Amino acid sequence: MNFIDTMASVELVLAANQVPLLVGETGIGKTSLAARVAVEHDWELVTIDGNLLKEGEIGGLPTVESVTHTDGHGNTHSVKTTVYAVHHTLEHVAQAVDKGRQVLLFIDEINRAEHAVQQELMNLILNREINGFSLSDQVRIIAAMNPEDSFDYQTIDMDPAQQNRFVWLYMNADYMQWIDWAIGAGIEEKVIEFISSYPEYLNQRHEDDIDATPRSFERVSGLYTIYKNQEGSAYSREVFMNVIRGNVGKLIAEAFVNFVESDQEPLITFDDVLAAVQKPGAIMSMAEQVKGESPTRLYVAAKNMLHRLNRNSNAEEVHHFIKFLTLYPGDLRVAVMKDLRNTYERVYAYAIEDDLFVDTFFEAQK
Repeated sequence: MNFIDTMASVELVLAANQVPLLVGETGIGKTSLAARVAVEHDWELVTIDGNLLKEGEIGGLPTVESVTHTDGHGNTHSVKTTVYAVHHTLEHVAQAVDKGRQVLLFIDEINRAEHAVQQELMNLILNREINGFSLSDQVRIIAAMNPEDSFDYQTIDMDPAQQNRFVWLYMNADYMQWIDWAIGAGIEEKVIEFISSYPEYLNQRHEDDIDATPRSFERVSGLYTIYKNQEGSAYSREVFMNVIRGNVGKLIAEAFVNFVESDQEPLITFDDVLAAVQKPGAIMSMAEQVKGESPTRLYVAAKNMLHRLNRNSNAEEVHHFIKFLTLYPGDLRVAVMKDLRNTYERVYAYAIEDDLFVDTFFEAQK
C-alpha cells in the first residue's frame, strides 16, 4: 500500500483497539507515518527502537526490597520481594498519561531486536504489561519491522502465535505521494524534479552499493541546499558527488549531479502563468510550452502552484490557474482537479464558484 492508504488502514486498526504492524523497507516512511498519525490526533509520540535495546533494558533490572506481610494468624513478617526498575521511555509514557495526554507508542525495528528483547516487547505489545508496569488505556501502539525475507537485514522471525496477534500492513513507496509530501516539506525543487523524471530511483536496492530510499533524498535535499548556496568554492563538485554517493549510491549520484548541472528548462511556475496573462493570447500562449512537457513535470508544476495558491490567493488568481489547467491532457487535468478538491480547501472554495472549473471538470469526465 502507498503512504495514504497505509495511514488510513492504521487509523482503522487503532480505532478497533488492535495493533497495526507496518512492514516496509528501511527509509520508506514508517516512522514519518507514525509521527503524522500522532500530529493528526494531538497524541504524544513516544518511540522505542527495538534494535538498540539489550536484554533486560526495557523490562528493567531487578532490585530486592523488604516488604511487610501479614499471615492468616495476624502475625507480621518481613519478606524480600523483587521489584523491577521502569525504563525511562515507559516512564515518559506514564508521565504523559498523568498529564492528561493520550500517547502513541511506536515500537520500531521489532524484528531486529535480540530474541530476549523481542519477547519483552511482545509482552508489552500483546499483554500491555511488563514486569509490573501496565500501559494505560490512553496508550495506543503501532509496531514496525523490516521485511522478513530481505537479505539486507539480520532479522528475528516471530512465531505464528505472535504473528497472529497483529494486523499486518505492507507499505510501499509511491513517488507521486512522495512528491506531494516533498512540495509541502520544502524539499529542494531540483530534487523533486529529479524524482519526477526518474521515479524508479526513489526506492532502489543496490546489491553492492548504498540503497536509495525516500529518506535518502530528504538528506540529499539538505546537502544540495548548502552546496548551491555556498560562497566561493568551499565544496568542490567531487566533494558534492561523494556525499551524494554516500546517500544514494554511485549510479544515482552521478545521474543527480549531472541533472542539476544540466540546462534543462525549469518547471513552469505560477509567475509564468501570471506573466502569460499579459501577453497576446493570454494563457493560451503557453500551449506549446505545455505540450513539450512530460505529464510528470506538468503534475509537479501544478502541485507547486496549488501549494502556493492554498497559502494565499484570490478568485482571479485561481481562475488563471484553472485556465492554465485547460491546456493539460484530459486525464492529467482531471487528476489535478480531483487533487485540488480533496486537498486544497482554500483553492477549492474559489474554484467551485468558477464556472470554468465546473464546466472543465465535467467535460473531461465525458
